[in-house]
Amino acid sequence: MKKIVYSLTMLLLVTLGFQSCEDLEEVDAPSFEIAFNTNAKVGEPVEFKIKNAPNFLYFFAGDFEHQYKFRDRTNAEGTVTMSFLNSQKWGLGANATGNLSVWYSKDYDGSGSAASVNIATWTEITDRFNISTLYDFTLQESGIVDITDLADGKPIYFGFKYFCDDTTTRPSEWYLDNLNIQMDVADAPAPLTVASEDVPGFKGVDVQGIVSGWNANKWYWDSGKKLWRMRGQVKVGGEWIVNEDWLITNAINLTKVAPDKGTPLKTYSEKLETFEYTYTKAGTYTITFIANNETIHGQQEKIQEYTITVTD
Repeated sequence: MKKIVYSLTMLLLVTLGFQSCEDLEEVDAPSFEIAFNTNAKVGEPVEFKIKNAPNFLYFFAGDFEHQYKFRDRTNAEGTVTMSFLNSQKWGLGANATGNLSVWYSKDYDGSGSAASVNIATWTEITDRFNISTLYDFTLQESGIVDITDLADGKPIYFGFKYFCDDTTTRPSEWYLDNLNIQMDVADAPAPLTVASEDVPGFKGVDVQGIVSGWNANKWYWDSGKKLWRMRGQVKVGGEWIVNEDWLITNAINLTKVAPDKGTPLKTYSEKLETFEYTYTKAGTYTITFIANNETIHGQQEKIQEYTITVTD
């Protein structure tokens, strides 16, 4: 009888032990609370107070490019435009104008070799843009040009071609800056960024000319002026040269846009009781908090949404 009682007691203790371990491994669902003034002013910080903050907390403010509903949007449809700044100087005679042209290709391989540029199919679109004739290095707007007809979801490359074959007089020098490709979509208060000078960036290709270690007669990034520059007016062996150089973007998908981003407010080890956010435009916004309690044993997520009205 004693043996039976002992066995039952041990079985009960083991069962309770397993139950305790399971309880310890259970992850609690987030139960945080947010307090803030639901009416705010443009330019004035909104203070958010947080009670019982979860292990991890993520914040979408609801304004442009910070909307939770667009967190996974990578493609969109709309009007695609392209613009850039350009300027030139020093060219004489026939070389005073006409050395810069704009092209696109959908079969260029992106390798950056002269051979790949030569075998690719390039279509000229120079006449869509304002190409500088000011002759004083004042950066001129190209105009915001509609290129929606080129957007088919496939990779495209844009090339800025410098070409000078008149060796009787001084060639021109060019500056290029602020490439900007954007998309206007129906539900956005401002254009979405498709590509820029930094993303996806450029490659210079010397097709016909002289590659120089000191950046003569080719496109290069001028770190002092913070723009792309072609110093085509440099003599080689005392003579002007025939020169063809391309500044070509990396591959761009004209229907691809950057997804909206939120702000990580808290990680597991951090404490968070309050934070501030400032809205720059009037409107009614949907604020979204994504909370997570997470351990090696699992995770629990909770999403809470609020509305805030911002006035001027």
